[in-house]
Amino acid sequence: MPENLRTIKKDIRFLIDELLFDCCMFIDLNPDKNQKEAMELINQIVSLQDELISKVNAIREKPAKPHFKALRVEMVEKVNGLFEKISELAKQ
Repeated sequence: MPENLRTIKKDIRFLIDELLFDCCMFIDLNPDKNQKEAMELINQIVSLQDELISKVNAIREKPAKPHFKALRVEMVEKVNGLFEKISELAKQ
C-alpha cells in the first residue's frame, strides 16, 4: 500500500504543478488579460490539491486499490476541467 499511496501523491503533485505552471505562464504572458480570473483558478487548483491529498490520506480500507482507482478517475476529470478553464482564459 505505501508504494501506491506514494505514487498517487506524486501524480497529484505533478498534475497540480503543471496546472500552476500554466496559470503562471498565462499571467506572465498576458499581463493585461483576466488576471483576476487566473488568480481565482490558482486558488481552485490549490484547493483541489488539498482536497485530493486529504482523500488519499483518508483511505484506510483494504483493499485500497478500488479506492485509488476511483480517486484517479476523479483527479483526471477535475484536472482536465481546470486545464480547459485555463485554455478558455487564453482564448478570451
